[in-house]
Parts: sequence; structure tokens; C-alpha cells
Amino acid sequence: MPLYEYSCPECHERCELLVRSASEKPACPKCGSVRLEKLLSVPAAHVGGSNLPMYDGPPGGGCGLPQCGQGGCQGMM
Repeated sequence: MPLYEYSCPECHERCELLVRSASEKPACPKCGSVRLEKLLSVPAAHVGGSNLPMYDGPPGGGCGLPQCGQGGCQGMM
């Protein structure tokens, strides 16, 4: 049973819904509209093994973008 991400054009809600069959018409959990637009989403990938290094970001903090500097992006979200 795939999990899809939808956007509702009526109330602008974004949600993830479990769709059991292709004939099922999912409804917006906020307003009940069935006019949902399926969004493109990136599939999750399973990475096996526990010996892979963890990425903690660039040295000194931040996300690595020049505009964020040393951890400045935390206030932007």
C-alpha cells in the first residue's frame, strides 16, 4: 500500500495519505475535498549496514550554504 503526498487546492493543505487501490479517491483530512493533486515525491532508499559514517554537516555548524555562515540558517526556518 503506497503512501502518497497530496496538495488540496481548496484549503492548501499538504498531507500524506495511504492509498489502498488505484480506484480509491482520497479526501483531504482538513476540508474533505476529493480534488487532491498528487505531488511528486522522492522515494526513500534503504541503506544497509551500520558501519557507514554519519554526516554532521560542515565543520563549525550551519548547513554549508554561503548565506548561512556559521549556523545562521537555523533562524531562517
